[in-house]
Amino acid sequence: MKKSLKATLLLLCFAIIPLCASAYNGEMINFEMKNSKIYPGTARKITVYVPKEYDGVKPACLLVKLDKGEKLLADHIDALTAEGSMPVTIGVIVRPGQIRNEAGKVVRYNRSNEFDRMDGRFASFLETEVLPAVSSQKASDGRQVKLSDRATDRAINGNSSGGICAFNVAWQRPDLFSRVYASCGTFVSFRGGDQYPALIRKCEPRQIRVFLQDNDKDTWNPLFGSWFEYNELMLSALQFAGYDVRHSWDEGGHSSKNAHRMFGDVMRWLWKGWPELPQKGKSQSKTLASMLVEGEEWRCIGENIAEGAMLHPRSEQEVILQSGKLKEFVKADGSRAKAKGKVALSNPYEALYPGGAHIAKRVEGSNWVWSYVNTPSGKLDYGQQFYFLYADAGQILYDASGYLYVASKVGIQVCDQNGRVRTILSLPGGEVTTIAFAGNNLFAVSGGKLYVRKLLRSGTHNGAPKSERQG
Repeated sequence: MKKSLKATLLLLCFAIIPLCASAYNGEMINFEMKNSKIYPGTARKITVYVPKEYDGVKPACLLVKLDKGEKLLADHIDALTAEGSMPVTIGVIVRPGQIRNEAGKVVRYNRSNEFDRMDGRFASFLETEVLPAVSSQKASDGRQVKLSDRATDRAINGNSSGGICAFNVAWQRPDLFSRVYASCGTFVSFRGGDQYPALIRKCEPRQIRVFLQDNDKDTWNPLFGSWFEYNELMLSALQFAGYDVRHSWDEGGHSSKNAHRMFGDVMRWLWKGWPELPQKGKSQSKTLASMLVEGEEWRCIGENIAEGAMLHPRSEQEVILQSGKLKEFVKADGSRAKAKGKVALSNPYEALYPGGAHIAKRVEGSNWVWSYVNTPSGKLDYGQQFYFLYADAGQILYDASGYLYVASKVGIQVCDQNGRVRTILSLPGGEVTTIAFAGNNLFAVSGGKLYVRKLLRSGTHNGAPKSERQG
């Protein structure tokens, strides 16, 4: 009887497998990714859910889920598509990478290195490696997987380290993803995630919609702080910066149980108003309000800018674009004229304060800019590490108010007279390599493209600005 019962149970267990697979209306495709250029040596499983509503002709919307959750993803895509709360969407589950030796033993777990980092590396990994690999897949009936490349058609979700990763991907690349569900996000001192609340307050709001979920006892390792407290700080910062954000604080510890329970309702909210992009909010930052012209955004006025090209100020109407030996005068309308003869170029890594009281100097590879007092004899004295930055300094310059602008990997960091980053101007290309003012127009090169934006600030110095004292 016992053997017979055991055999029956085993048969029932095996019988469940095809029933679970056929419970989805669509089809699961699994493949392994190896030989990553961004994360060398890693291998990972990728799962693609192709719903039955997808016709294989029109590119589908995309929902990326980090770590795992095949059934959760498929069930909700099916249900929400059927009720009209979500467009036809292909789900993609991306697991973190691992490196194994020849014996198959894991010698490096790459999850925190991939998910907890605050740079754009994982977003680039999705863009250049994962999604192209997904788009090479076909369903069993021959339907080619085709994904929309519009940000409004893309959402991303993750829990714990996957939560901060989901937010970070959209924050770094709002041109790729516009809808974020981050639960139990590790916005703590793992790899700089605790800086996010400050950065969000200082940066222009991105055009993304965010749902935060966490549990009131979410602290599995007190060494790094309280997960819940940092999620509360994230909410406060996002609200200050004008984001379309909602949240749910629930009872419990570090668990995805509550996040999964409300998954459907969160998706309904994230996809509301589709196919329109989530609205860009208005920050409460007084510094941004004193700088930005309402309705004025960055305009691309040149492409294929050579690597290492530098911008230099020239007049209130134009700047100099230097690419090797070629020098061009560039105006805000994008028109260019080749410079002839000798042209005076600025030192991009030094900046004279309006009125000449002191000089700022960049130190290569440092997140500090030094300030020196400019004495009557012309001697530079009393040098100090004065301007603290969130990333290494590149080219630097002052506006007429005595604010220092710094080209960097996180955008254009703008420091007040007392050396503190007040705001960060973000560009579509991410990292900013060179900047220059022409009157009220700020020029910048980012992602190999030349941009310009009209500001309320000017790069034309007319004497010493009013002192902000200690601030």
